[in-house]
Amino acid sequence: MKNIEHANGIISYESEGQGIPVLFIHPPGMGSKVFEYQKAMKKDFRVIMPDFSGHGNSTNDIGESLIESYLEEIDMILKNEQLESAVLCGYSAGGMIAQSYTLKYPQKVEALILSGGYPRVYTKSLDYQYMLGMKLLKSSPDTLAFLIALSHAKTKSYRESLVDHMKKSDLSVWLQFYEETYLFDCVESLSAIKCPMLLMYGAKDFYSLPHKDFYERCGNLRMAIVSNSFHQLPTRKWESFNHIITDFINKEISAN
Repeated sequence: MKNIEHANGIISYESEGQGIPVLFIHPPGMGSKVFEYQKAMKKDFRVIMPDFSGHGNSTNDIGESLIESYLEEIDMILKNEQLESAVLCGYSAGGMIAQSYTLKYPQKVEALILSGGYPRVYTKSLDYQYMLGMKLLKSSPDTLAFLIALSHAKTKSYRESLVDHMKKSDLSVWLQFYEETYLFDCVESLSAIKCPMLLMYGAKDFYSLPHKDFYERCGNLRMAIVSNSFHQLPTRKWESFNHIITDFINKEISAN
């Protein structure tokens, strides 16, 4: 575990392995623990897994804009790792941060990977997920943490570790993450994304999969639909998830 200390607190992250750097961006509340199974990729790449402010072991204060704060934190991590660029991999609402960074700093993004990604909240089912998440966060955050962990974990030990990590999250930051990504909309800017891009969805991910059509305007695009899968690819289908990413990076970046 590495820490970046600065005026507003501490940014905590893990960095393991060598080679092309891949920085993973978590959804609201979950922190880096959601990418536990991606540590296996360190044999091929340099995997970087932050707890963004208000999550896990990070204590940094959030400014008026959470998204802008997280873009700054990505910059701090890249600088601390002495990297000029990286592959960004955003999961679920974490994809909003990944897309925003790519649009703002295209020269710093080697490739963009989105798992269960969307450029705006479009489907009624995704809208409902946001409303339910925000309601539970206000009324019973422990219940929300348990339900999220239950949907992601195959084993009791991993479920418990996810819950423990989520309980470290600052509830106001967790809520702000929901609120800002709920309102986020980069549909009209998608054509500006020129780097190699990979979309991954579970075939049964009914609340995220319909968003794939928005990305047709992105030229350098690959898509992978994982059969018999829902939204939670990084944990529930991690072998396929890791293999698809490895194949994509090897073909789109390593070969060039």
